[in-house]
Amino acid sequence: MVMTRRKLPIGGVQTFSVLRREYDVYIDKTAHVYNMASRYRAVFLSRPRRFGKSLLCSTIASLFRAEKELFEGLAIAGTDWEWKVHPVIYLDLSGEDFTDNGVEGLFITIERQLDEVCDNYGISVQKTGSISDMFARVIVELSKKIAPTVVIIDEYDNPLLNTIDQPELNKKLREKLKGFYSVIKQYGEHIRFAFITGVTKFAQVSVFSGMNQPNDISMDSEYCDICGVTQEELESVFAPEIDHYAEKHGGRESYLKKLKGFYDGYCFTKDKVSVYNTYGLLNHFDKSADFTPYWSMSGIPSFLLKYFEMKGDDVVEIEEAEMEAGNFADYRDNTITLFPLLYQAGYLTIKDYDERTEIYKLNYPNTEVRQTLAKLLSSQYSNSASTVKKSMSIRFVDALLTGKIDDFMNLLKMYLQRVDYSLSSQITEYYFEFAVSNIINMLGLVCVNEVHTANGRMDSVIHAGEYIYIIEFKVDKPVEDALWQIEERDYALIYADSGKKIIKVGVVFNREARNILEWGVDEG
Repeated sequence: MVMTRRKLPIGGVQTFSVLRREYDVYIDKTAHVYNMASRYRAVFLSRPRRFGKSLLCSTIASLFRAEKELFEGLAIAGTDWEWKVHPVIYLDLSGEDFTDNGVEGLFITIERQLDEVCDNYGISVQKTGSISDMFARVIVELSKKIAPTVVIIDEYDNPLLNTIDQPELNKKLREKLKGFYSVIKQYGEHIRFAFITGVTKFAQVSVFSGMNQPNDISMDSEYCDICGVTQEELESVFAPEIDHYAEKHGGRESYLKKLKGFYDGYCFTKDKVSVYNTYGLLNHFDKSADFTPYWSMSGIPSFLLKYFEMKGDDVVEIEEAEMEAGNFADYRDNTITLFPLLYQAGYLTIKDYDERTEIYKLNYPNTEVRQTLAKLLSSQYSNSASTVKKSMSIRFVDALLTGKIDDFMNLLKMYLQRVDYSLSSQITEYYFEFAVSNIINMLGLVCVNEVHTANGRMDSVIHAGEYIYIIEFKVDKPVEDALWQIEERDYALIYADSGKKIIKVGVVFNREARNILEWGVDEG
């Protein structure tokens, strides 16, 4: 089937006007924009990186600049929106690293962007006093000259997250930002609409304290899909790509199931409405429908790495994590903890909600994130980078590449004997799955966890040259149970046409010994 390749907005296209004029795909979120801008004076939205926050900011900017032609055919075009021009102050704090230049760097960044606003609208303001004073003067002057001002601040919290490992600098930046963001409240009469985005919500930043604070829509059911792609949007907007690549992945139903398992699962409200990560989907369709962790490969947030360096949290105790509703935001001094941070960063998501206790259950959103986070956390729980010596690494790889599964399992047992388990309070099948996948990833081979099939979910699949290893893990159960499950659910079927030799492995761990008890192999 020949398909005319559509021009997809990959590569970080975050400007609404560019996307609408130069690309073939836009997922219409303007109904949400209309509702926000019509009902509220100030809004805050928290979402992980590369989830469309910047594009949303650009969309709001174009709306208030009354660039009506860009919105033709979109939901907002059918509303009673008043296409009136408002001046827009658009500040983006996402691209700067404040660890070295600190407060001075913050001032330079903000002043430069305010200067650009002044130049664009032909106004001049005094630069005496603080950066907050300059911000206030720009708001007032624009309001007087044109109309009430629109203020957009993208990634407002980057200076704070960027310096979480430098308490003194972080405190200084927080104090300066308090005064700067307080301008939005103090000069509300000159502001038509304010939109603020970030990853986290710091209660001690002035914009979130006192009267007239922004309406936080981050966990509002109405705006659950303001960023990301719903299942309905996937199947309608990307219908040409799905139809074209369906055969490659076993038909439409099978393909949609794979897409859902790999890229879907992000849920930001208690209503369990999940969305796909747009960045991952776009790259998947543009790169010939390869299932690659594009979102994860685009970079791990530096603040997350810094957090892990600072803390000694139990990083393995992630599955079925629980959090009270109030712990998702409102961070105060030195109270950022692992689960809220992983949620805000997109590595955990809401899986269930108990209305009686107001407790949220969290877990990985999808296969992509589960694989990536396991690799990221490996050194935190096992010190594995220093444990796998060069000689052992060569023996690991050789055993897998030559089909010597018994040699591999004996080496694995030796390795696990050296692992530091001090950060784990319980041993589960997933715990050992986690350990094995990290070893394989460090060796440069491919280990995929939680592989979905029509009949169930395989624990791990190792791809090593001409061999594919299907592994089922059990804890304190007969090895026959693991091998039976592989055979009964016909896990090997999806690799039948691979041309590679399939080796099925059942592995049993002993909880008390915290190591492999036995294994069984079926090479049939």
